[in-house]
Amino acid sequence: MKFKDIVAVTGAPGLYQVIKADDRAIVVESLDDKKKRQLIKGNMVVSKLVDVSIYTKSDSEPLVNILKSIQEKYGKELPVTKKSKKDELMDFLREVLPDLDDERVYPSNVKKLISWYEIMSGYELEYVVEEENKEEEGKEEEAPATEE
Repeated sequence: MKFKDIVAVTGAPGLYQVIKADDRAIVVESLDDKKKRQLIKGNMVVSKLVDVSIYTKSDSEPLVNILKSIQEKYGKELPVTKKSKKDELMDFLREVLPDLDDERVYPSNVKKLISWYEIMSGYELEYVVEEENKEEEGKEEEAPATEE
């Protein structure tokens, strides 16, 4: 499983892996319950985690970078839970994202982040986003012209 294939579905708890996608619908599989598959139609909102970011005072930080920081600092054992107090949640996020914008990030956002991290920590997942190769394959590099 690759990070770029993980999505959140509005109105549905948990995270999902995209199994198949076409123009009309997406088939996803729950990461909580591998046997649960769901058909996502065009009127449902799906968010790729690779496109999610968290507000900072200067701009925003991609979720993948924050998850990687959490993994490096805490591994699978987080010092907070979804039931932790508001201040504990915000302090936890500030430890991995010091530039956090406290006015635009809410404890409910941190709770969702913790929930997602707990789901993904059950998988051997690398928090990286592969860059798509935009160059054409098989295209040979032209030799620079030289004057004789």
